Amino acid sequence: MKKNSTKKQNQQEWYRLLYMLPWLLLLPAGILLPRLAADHPQWIEEYYAGIIYPFISRWMGRINSLVSISIAECIIFALAISLVVLTLVYLYRLLWQKIHPAAFLRYLVSVCILAGVLLNLFYVMWGFNYARPTLSALLSLPVENRSTEELEQACLRLSAKAAELREEVSENEDGVFVLEGTLEENFEKIPAAYAALGLEIPLFSRRTFPAKGVFSSVGLSYAGISGIFIPHTGEPNINTDQAPLLLLSAAAHETAHYLGIAREDEANFVSYLACSYSADPSVQYSGTMLALIHCGNKLYAADKDAYSALYDTYTDGMRRDLKDHNAYWKSFEGPVEEAATNLNDNYLKFNQQEHGVKSYGMMVDLILAYFAAGY
Repeated sequence: MKKNSTKKQNQQEWYRLLYMLPWLLLLPAGILLPRLAADHPQWIEEYYAGIIYPFISRWMGRINSLVSISIAECIIFALAISLVVLTLVYLYRLLWQKIHPAAFLRYLVSVCILAGVLLNLFYVMWGFNYARPTLSALLSLPVENRSTEELEQACLRLSAKAAELREEVSENEDGVFVLEGTLEENFEKIPAAYAALGLEIPLFSRRTFPAKGVFSSVGLSYAGISGIFIPHTGEPNINTDQAPLLLLSAAAHETAHYLGIAREDEANFVSYLACSYSADPSVQYSGTMLALIHCGNKLYAADKDAYSALYDTYTDGMRRDLKDHNAYWKSFEGPVEEAATNLNDNYLKFNQQEHGVKSYGMMVDLILAYFAAGY
């Protein structure tokens, strides 16, 4: 009788496992849906980016702005710790035969189902923005192949503006650019910049909220990450340990993601635009230097002599700021940064950004088109 009861219990354990298996289809669904969305950019723009996502982001922004700490960071740490502890507990119980093997497999399947849920939520709550028409199409910007001379002129324009702004910002005892006030006070300047930009370009007129610094900023530096947008909570999260030079433009970049600008080159370009509409010189300087760095890098690749002439136009303060910025990120180079970069590269390529991490620098094409359009 006991033998039959045990056999029945074993069957029930396996049946419970089988009932869970259909939910694993969430994983392939989360992979296929963005591929289908990519084939319908106009539908995505009209219905998802125009109606669904603004509703989601508006409420997520309002709720999460009630606290100053990153809710996403808290959830990630809590989830990671929970998974480690539960896995060890289940392994211990399995090894000591306190649970049926099917129960351990159910736990593993549950983890996979959770991954499927989070993957699908990623796209429903933000990721479908990758399938929108290009920003150049939405703004009618004439993106095309342009001459080295045109690039050089854009660099000189940005350098002149940066030099002008550099005279209006603060510096420390080493003569390096610093931010006045608290980080929270500086992050509050970014929504104001977007509000000003939105008056000029309605595409960016939705309300935004201040970015949030994360406690694990040093860890982000080891991964080579200056900021990250978490769709599940709608929060722009910023590495506050980084050098001050591009800290505010990083906040503007992640805020661009909040507005549904998913592609990295476009978010960088929108960051430059928003910063340029700020009333604060520090915000303007950060955005201008972001644009100058990327445009300068492209000029260096095209014509080293022209880049040398450009660099001669940099003020001593700009050079000190760049040296400080480069030294900071160089100190974190290593296997962690390399692995994180490769992971980000694959993530971007999976989401239709064929140039991967090189996409960040492709903001230059948008800047040249913006200048060519008469701005």
